[in-house]
Amino acid sequence: MPNTLENTPSLLVGIGASAGGVEALISFFEQVPPQSGIAYIVILHLSPDYDSQLTQILQNVTPISVCQVTQKQRVVADQIYVIAPNQHLEMQDGHIAVLPNMTVEDRRAPVDILFRTLAESHGSRATAVILSGTGANGSMGLKRIKEKGGAVFVQNPYEAAFTEMPRNAIATELVDDVLPVAHIPARLITYHQNLGTVVISQEVQLRPEDQQQALREVFTQLRLRTGHDFSNYKRPTLLRRLERRINVRNLPNLSAYAAYLYEHPQETTALLKDLLISVTNFFRDKAVFTALEQEVLPRLIQEKKAGDTLRIWVAGCATGEEAYSLAMLCAEATSVVIDAPSVQIFATDLDEAAIATAREGLYTLNDAADVPPERLRRFFTAEGDSFRISREIRELVLFAHHNVLKDPPFSRLDLISCRNLLIYLNQTAQERVLETFHFALNPGAYLVLGQSETVETTKDLYANVHREYHMYQSRPVRGRRYLVPEHVPRLVPEKKTPLIPQGNESTGQRLNFGDLHLALLEQYAPPSIIVNDEYDILHITERAGRYLHFAGGEVSKNLLRLIRPELRLELRTAFYQASQQQTNVEARHLKLQLEERIETLTLHVRPVLGTVNPARGYFLVLFEPVSEESNPPRPVVASVEPIARQLEEELIRVKAQLRASNEHYELQAEALKASNEELQAMNEELRSAAEELETSKEELQSINEELTTVNQELKVKVEEVSLSSNNLRNLINSTHIATLFLDRSLRVNLFTSTTREIFNLIPTDFGRPLTDITHQLDYDQLSIDAEKVLTTLQTVEQEVSTTNGRTFIMRILPYRTAEDRINGVVITFVDISRRKAAEEALRASEERFRLFILASSDSLFKMNADWTEMSHLQGNDFLVDPNQPGLPWLDQYIPSEDRPQVKATIQQSIENKETFELKHRVIRQDGTVGWAFLRAIPILNAAGAITEWFGAASDITHRPPTD
Repeated sequence: MPNTLENTPSLLVGIGASAGGVEALISFFEQVPPQSGIAYIVILHLSPDYDSQLTQILQNVTPISVCQVTQKQRVVADQIYVIAPNQHLEMQDGHIAVLPNMTVEDRRAPVDILFRTLAESHGSRATAVILSGTGANGSMGLKRIKEKGGAVFVQNPYEAAFTEMPRNAIATELVDDVLPVAHIPARLITYHQNLGTVVISQEVQLRPEDQQQALREVFTQLRLRTGHDFSNYKRPTLLRRLERRINVRNLPNLSAYAAYLYEHPQETTALLKDLLISVTNFFRDKAVFTALEQEVLPRLIQEKKAGDTLRIWVAGCATGEEAYSLAMLCAEATSVVIDAPSVQIFATDLDEAAIATAREGLYTLNDAADVPPERLRRFFTAEGDSFRISREIRELVLFAHHNVLKDPPFSRLDLISCRNLLIYLNQTAQERVLETFHFALNPGAYLVLGQSETVETTKDLYANVHREYHMYQSRPVRGRRYLVPEHVPRLVPEKKTPLIPQGNESTGQRLNFGDLHLALLEQYAPPSIIVNDEYDILHITERAGRYLHFAGGEVSKNLLRLIRPELRLELRTAFYQASQQQTNVEARHLKLQLEERIETLTLHVRPVLGTVNPARGYFLVLFEPVSEESNPPRPVVASVEPIARQLEEELIRVKAQLRASNEHYELQAEALKASNEELQAMNEELRSAAEELETSKEELQSINEELTTVNQELKVKVEEVSLSSNNLRNLINSTHIATLFLDRSLRVNLFTSTTREIFNLIPTDFGRPLTDITHQLDYDQLSIDAEKVLTTLQTVEQEVSTTNGRTFIMRILPYRTAEDRINGVVITFVDISRRKAAEEALRASEERFRLFILASSDSLFKMNADWTEMSHLQGNDFLVDPNQPGLPWLDQYIPSEDRPQVKATIQQSIENKETFELKHRVIRQDGTVGWAFLRAIPILNAAGAITEWFGAASDITHRPPTD
């Protein structure tokens, strides 16, 4: 097999299938030519133990080489690589390797893992093909393919043996084409051949006029049909996505695509989907969520208490997975805190279809593959093959359609997560978004960005928390302003002026203590400058201007460029030492020529220390004038580097020569720069004038947006509460059980209509004490029992009667709230009057029967089903009462010569289940033999079987004999 760079494939195609996939793969590869320049990677989502023999099957139908990947090997063109069902793919440096499926994600979604790996390793050169199969496998991974600029093709569901995988992929609305499986290889080859044939220049000056006009038409159609304006998006990203759409549609150039877009309105939606790919998954970048779970959220929750709200904004939430992931972390973090705050998460996106999916909260098994099993069990409920977010988590998140560039932001936020959104915006839009986030965040709150995003252009607004995870903390500073020095070097020594106004100066203005303190520091403390970690000036005191030197040309904010040359080397060294050693540094006895005198000063550099201080990374530079003889010892690091000073002086001379040689070139650009600076200054003035009005407007709009969102949620909750109330009311009325609800003061809270048959209640009795209500109960301990239940929390049950002869079972039990608090008692009355009457009638009947038995002279007995045991006998002075019931009774009572006749008659009665009647001789109580008439009745169960016999024996010894 070739192993050269020349044979490296320019397109990798990942093919995923499941049930019915073998037949589809055979049809696919029968149409693949021997030389296409494409490499194919195939995986079947089958049982890990299933041996499909796929390698041999495909080799029989295709001329290109087929191999099953068992070890690391280089990927080459015109080769088919088969991945076993119990393994997943790993790619690095153009090599492919397989690893055993160890995690839940690997076992649940092998096709998704394949597409993700191809997207991460090959970007726009990765293509996905989804064939016949069950479930939603592949529908999540294809989003990553599209995010990286690849293409997706799907088998037509009407010809697939199993349609679920193709249909779930089509439902994402990110599929580029749906074709019969035999047509997909030719479509792939056409797509491959067209790659790079259409190129749209990123520089406006290099674009032909017809291409520029077509580009305007395309974005005009997008704006008119979708309402989305892409002027703030990165131009290279937009053009690459546009080139890909032209390639997918197999069109020759941009002008042809503009015409196609005009004639096919549905293509506008497809293009919009390509430009706004809503790609995310649960707990994406697990290390970031681990840092949030272990460091950021505990710190935020610790700073709040019960009654406060932890406010989070997920900007660009796509289909909601990231917002729900944060909600799960918050639910877990607050569940272990006694006085935990409430949590409110705002999740917004520009894609309304994605927001609708997020609100639904229903995800396929493959979407939930990244959720750990324990969280899946706790925060999801299974619905068929899908999983729905639990109500506990859903109620924490509010979803809304929102354009972060145009719409007002949320406010007073503790955390913003905006991952993989800024990468699509140009630098101006990025700065605007980051400034918006800074406005929305509380001081010291957190911002989380994507792995390819930073706050580089707004470093003065944010401090680094985790550079690796792109986590930042909002600095407690105002929005950025362009620096204009408030002081320039004076030509005469400064004359101090008193703080107290004198003469004709106005005395109408008053200083508060804070302003007075700052004024005194400005008057008597050394001049100072605050800079960030890039040494850009953030604030400067009035008298520090004399240590700066403003050269001609473009104004810089960098202190190392503005500081006087005599101090530059020492300041640079002090900055370095303070940054590396995290300690205060001073440079002493520095000589500086100020007009006609030489000033000696000590230069102090003091970094802001502390890992949780939002101002960390800032430096305070102090210029302390000193006399020649003063040299007090200080516990700081001294900056003494004489060799570096010589090098700096030499570098200054070289720069002066270079500046002279380049000066005549800069003169030509000065005129244009001056005009540009004037326009920038005018724009800055207008922006400053409108800033405060815009801020007030944004705050009002933000509050209105939150109120609208909360109102929608409250409306849904009111409907749910109304439905629950109706259900409860109908349930109470249908039971016909008198129920009375009392509060802890035993005042009436609620009662059912049946209760009015016992208590004399009217609708206006709510809030009246129970003791003020008359009733028909012949029971005066009701209030005492209710107090007892409130004290012991034990249910009291009592049979009570009313004055009109009715009987009730009264139960008094504590009223428990959802938080397991006791808010009163519930008293129920169950009418048992009929049951009581029936019990009395039964008791009277049993008493009459007992007296009848006592009055009878017959001997009574009870036999088991087959007459082998006598369980009871009452002889009544006729027969002997047995000492031990259950002993053989024939030997005791029947003479031996009569026993066969008795047994035969018993057996006949048992077989016929009829009444036993017989006259026979018996052994009497006095030992003599007499005559008895025996009659017994069988007792049958529900199945018709005899369970026992009841009978009586009459003494007929002295009666006339009959036949």
